[in-house]
Amino acid sequence: MKDSGGADPIETMNDDTLTRYLLGALPEAHAEHVDELSVVDDELAARLRQVEDDLLDAYASGALTGERLAHFESHYLASPRRRTRVAFARRLMAAVDSEAPPNPRPVTTGSRTGTRMRGWLPASLAAAAVLFLSLGAFLVVQNVQKARLRSGLLTAQRDAAAEHDRAEAAVRRLDEHQRAAAMATPATPVIARRDTLVSIALVLVPQTRSAGPVPMLSVTPGARAVPLDLQIDGAVASSYGAALKDPATNEIVWRSAPLPTPRRSEHPSISVLVPATLLKTQHYAVDLFARTANGNSQLAGTYAFEVVRR
Repeated sequence: MKDSGGADPIETMNDDTLTRYLLGALPEAHAEHVDELSVVDDELAARLRQVEDDLLDAYASGALTGERLAHFESHYLASPRRRTRVAFARRLMAAVDSEAPPNPRPVTTGSRTGTRMRGWLPASLAAAAVLFLSLGAFLVVQNVQKARLRSGLLTAQRDAAAEHDRAEAAVRRLDEHQRAAAMATPATPVIARRDTLVSIALVLVPQTRSAGPVPMLSVTPGARAVPLDLQIDGAVASSYGAALKDPATNEIVWRSAPLPTPRRSEHPSISVLVPATLLKTQHYAVDLFARTANGNSQLAGTYAFEVVRR
């Protein structure tokens, strides 16, 4: 993706720009541009993940200070999902500290070795060399342990999140089928609706740097509408609106009618019905906008998914 001057916008986004984006310190227009690119460009998404890992490590170790610390605590920690990542980073730091070997002690040598050392190097230089080698070995061991612990914790986090999402989706599908069965009459069985609406909603979470593979949606012939459940990260607004966007052209191909406020729950979500005739075999993104009390709209999240037509 190139800008009007021919430069690649991804190359112009250095680590400082991505850090300010994560801290909510970028202008709104610039932040929305980073939002869109992080969904459609794998290279930028990988860089964003690395910058966020470094930011979490800095905060967990106490190295984050001044204005960046203030932005981190006021903006980054406002999200429950991000607070969970911070808790993991702190536990990781504590685990690394507990696994660190004791301070290396100077190696003592016998009188014969000491005589030889005095013949080659001053005593102070020999001690410095031994200390340098011991410190190097300690740092190598610490980095290996840190990498193993981080990998294990991230794997456990992904597995727990996936299991939680599957359980919520199963409960939601059961509720939908029960409501449909209660409303159906003998002349109009529920099974007759299979050619008009995809019965199982695709559950989507807001796109972040830590998001996994893009969810895939299979659309069968004859389907007229596709239900999407968009999980809300943060405070719940009074009403919402959704826009379906083609990431290849960055064009909006469909807008929803005003959506009602979702029910209050630990993981609130809002349902959107997208016309199936608009969907082709490709990637899509749904922008969810929250309407504030003064009538303005604010981007509440971007949800990416892939469509496969049967």
